[in-house]
Amino acid sequence: MKQDNKILDKLFAQLQIAPSTPRIEAILTQIQNIWLNTENVEMNTLVRLGTESLSKGDYTDAINVFTQVVDKNPSFAEGWNKRATAFYLRGNYKAAIDDIQQTLDLENRHFGALAGLATIYSEIGDEYGVLGTLEKLYHIHPFQPKLKDQIEELRSRLN
Repeated sequence: MKQDNKILDKLFAQLQIAPSTPRIEAILTQIQNIWLNTENVEMNTLVRLGTESLSKGDYTDAINVFTQVVDKNPSFAEGWNKRATAFYLRGNYKAAIDDIQQTLDLENRHFGALAGLATIYSEIGDEYGVLGTLEKLYHIHPFQPKLKDQIEELRSRLN
């Protein structure tokens, strides 16, 4: 089940033509708020607790909390994405990539997951993976600062 799909579709369409940085930021905030809302008080509490653990650098606790989230609601893309972040910060790139793939299976426009995947590919030296991921990200969020320059620089270096 996708979250508020009609609203997300509208917001992503608006993101493609947003006229200014403040409008882009407002749209991104609306998208992220939809992604974070599970529409369940207990789950929202778990997401908040897991996010707090991430902020404190307690990645083991964050992984445990977000595992509860995805076990209870496997269709909640942001639960997978948050756990991917915790795995990444612990240095477990394989688990992070697996969770990013789950995130993208549920919400293929998840710009945060794509940015995270590009970062991991960069850190492991997979420039083709970085390029492909950044190209997907560009189609979703074309006004991201310096993204087009990164893509062009990678294309010229790899071709």
